[in-house]
Amino acid sequence: MDMSYLVNQIKAVPKGLRLRQGKVITVNTNRTMDVQIAGDTNTLPSVRYLSNYAPKPQDQVWLLNDGADLLGIGMIASADRTLAPVAYRTSDVTIPVNTNTYISFEADNSDAWNCWTVGDPTKLTAPITGRYIATASILMEGQNNVYAAVFIEKGTQEIARQDGLIATKDHGFHLSVSSVPFTMNKGDFVRMGVHHDHNPDNDLIISSDGVDHTGFFNALSLIYLGS
Repeated sequence: MDMSYLVNQIKAVPKGLRLRQGKVITVNTNRTMDVQIAGDTNTLPSVRYLSNYAPKPQDQVWLLNDGADLLGIGMIASADRTLAPVAYRTSDVTIPVNTNTYISFEADNSDAWNCWTVGDPTKLTAPITGRYIATASILMEGQNNVYAAVFIEKGTQEIARQDGLIATKDHGFHLSVSSVPFTMNKGDFVRMGVHHDHNPDNDLIISSDGVDHTGFFNALSLIYLGS
């Protein structure tokens, strides 16, 4: 977008674009949002927004106005404005043998959009329609010659997986995986699963060799790329 052109249009007299301030009321599945212009209680539906802006309800948003046409162009930067939530465990958890186990997370960060909730602890849910990348990582208790895997599912479809062989009991075992970019509609979710073949079970642990890895391993992240 040519920003100098926009500035000249906004400054134009008597006609030109107007820069308005408003509030996001609802974010829709079709890459639009419903807004209220400052000073008005009427809700304007289906307003488009720039691809690099991730709107959420109650945002104070800047709007370009040309007659009846509105375009959301973003908001002033502030803390937690990057849509990249992380859900993670804060304690060890036992994983049964030869079972695809979906991990229940216990905390989150960078989650102003509430993608993770205590009431649905295995999932990160997309708050807006767009393109995303998901990442997952685990720290598993060391064993001798044990197969282990971490995988990511969008809904029930596996979209990323990493397998490995735990070779020693002396240290914790790390696995991580990232997806390719993929499309999510508002309300779609991802979750992280773990599998291993150590009988009868094995643990995901939060520390290894005296180092606490809380928030970095046994964690799932969802990164918004744009609409």
